[in-house]
Amino acid sequence: METGHRSRIGDLEVRRPRWPDEDRRRRPSGLEPAGHGRIPRPVWGWSLAVVVAVGGLLLRSAHPGLVDDLDQAVRDLLTGENGRPPGWARDMDGVGPALGYRVLWIPVLAVLAWTTRWRHLMVYMGTVSVVAAVAQLALGHASLARAVRDEVTGSPEAVELPAWPLLVLATVATATLFVLTPSGRPRRWGWAALVLVLAVVAAGRVAMGHDVTSSELLSALLGCGVAAVAFHLLAPERAFPVTFRREVKAHLRLDGERREAVFRAVQEQLGLTLTALDPYRLDGSAGSTPCRLRVAGPPEELLFGKLYSSTHLRSDRWYKLARVLRYGRLEDEAPFSSVRRLVEHEDYMLRLLRDAGVRVPEPVGVVEVAPGREYLLVTELVPGAVEILEAPVGDDLVDDALAQIRRLWAAGAAHRDVKPSNVLAQGCRAVLVDVSFGELRPSRWRQAVDLANMLLILALAVGPERVLERAEAFFDRDELAEAFAATGSVTVPRQLRRRIDGSGRDLVAEFRGLLPPHPRIRIQRWSLRRLLLALATVGGVTVGVAVAALNLRAGGLL
Repeated sequence: METGHRSRIGDLEVRRPRWPDEDRRRRPSGLEPAGHGRIPRPVWGWSLAVVVAVGGLLLRSAHPGLVDDLDQAVRDLLTGENGRPPGWARDMDGVGPALGYRVLWIPVLAVLAWTTRWRHLMVYMGTVSVVAAVAQLALGHASLARAVRDEVTGSPEAVELPAWPLLVLATVATATLFVLTPSGRPRRWGWAALVLVLAVVAAGRVAMGHDVTSSELLSALLGCGVAAVAFHLLAPERAFPVTFRREVKAHLRLDGERREAVFRAVQEQLGLTLTALDPYRLDGSAGSTPCRLRVAGPPEELLFGKLYSSTHLRSDRWYKLARVLRYGRLEDEAPFSSVRRLVEHEDYMLRLLRDAGVRVPEPVGVVEVAPGREYLLVTELVPGAVEILEAPVGDDLVDDALAQIRRLWAAGAAHRDVKPSNVLAQGCRAVLVDVSFGELRPSRWRQAVDLANMLLILALAVGPERVLERAEAFFDRDELAEAFAATGSVTVPRQLRRRIDGSGRDLVAEFRGLLPPHPRIRIQRWSLRRLLLALATVGGVTVGVAVAALNLRAGGLL
């Protein structure tokens, strides 16, 4: 950086955590939240309900006449003096329980897919499919099912599962309740409706003589308990909230509990007292939760933070798997092993690029909010800076933006995500932000991609001819031609691609027409690893869908 540039971070008294000789608490912050790692209390309650239901069904099977008087009294009440089932029970029995299953679960899958709530979708399908698989093994006539029963019960004959239709309906209805209603009043009303539906169905089955009251009640409790335990353990609402809007999963909710944890961690690890924590420029981020930190004065200061969590780690892994399947092993795209490694990498790249003379935000430090799960990277909030395409772009700004790419090359580094939201204009100076994808000692191809993307950004503001005229002061024409020979759909970030499409111009073709011809640089890389991974992925998805379909069909859901 130029010697004249002075960061505002120097005005803040930033300190690191105190050492043990000053404070015996070796972890002054980032402590595990109270109760973290423990099984949630609702899981214990629903697990007890499952145990009670299973125990009751086994006891009833071993002693059939234990509650016969109560069962008969309920049936007499439903059928009346003539002992014949009422008309509503016959109508319900004619429709059949399978219609109820399909009415519930098929639309729910469509809603979950539309709102991209994949965790809810997987838990929902998994829970329903497991219950249906039990039906297949307990009641099915296939040789596999008979063999399993022979090993478990000592007889290949079908196992008697009383009130099985109500068990399946209770499971599907409870799972539907958990994915469609948020906690609070909506879910309480949902539970009331669910109990009413199950009671009506159970009463109809008892009146028709299909089963008895005790079996119906215990089966309904078992179905509700299994689904509730699955969702409380695998898709807790705090981590996977119920929403009906398509949201960027990278943007965590800055609720009261999370804000309090961040405030405490920043105070104890950096010595800064925060007065506000707000989302900041979310439209340009898809891999973290950017936020603006307001530091108590006087004078009051603003800092920038990127909140990383295990959600971002999982997204990073899925994203890189998809890139490997589509393009082969792209350069330096191995997934991170932990959230800590992810945030450490960005902090390291900021410091490396700053020391190499590339203009990047001044790093403040890494804050551990929750060990192993949530970390906050704190940097300066570049004063007076706006996204480059929102600023007047003159020759000085064009020159400085190109100079930053030249400095990246000289430092032996690559940014790997040059797009409008990651290039800020501070007057006539350019600042590169979001170096989380940064790479040390990249290939010529990767460096050429950075150059091409910067040229495209600048061309949106001043046109290709003007950009090339200024670029020849920093790069020779062969390097410029190489940049666009390496450009393809995978190399242009999505935000930049949308801006180019919105301009109505084919800027890549215009640049190529103005530069010497250069052979196209292909990036598709076939390898045995990519081939095996693709086969395993396709095979796994196919087998999973087939097994789920067979299980659902066995349980009467298809």
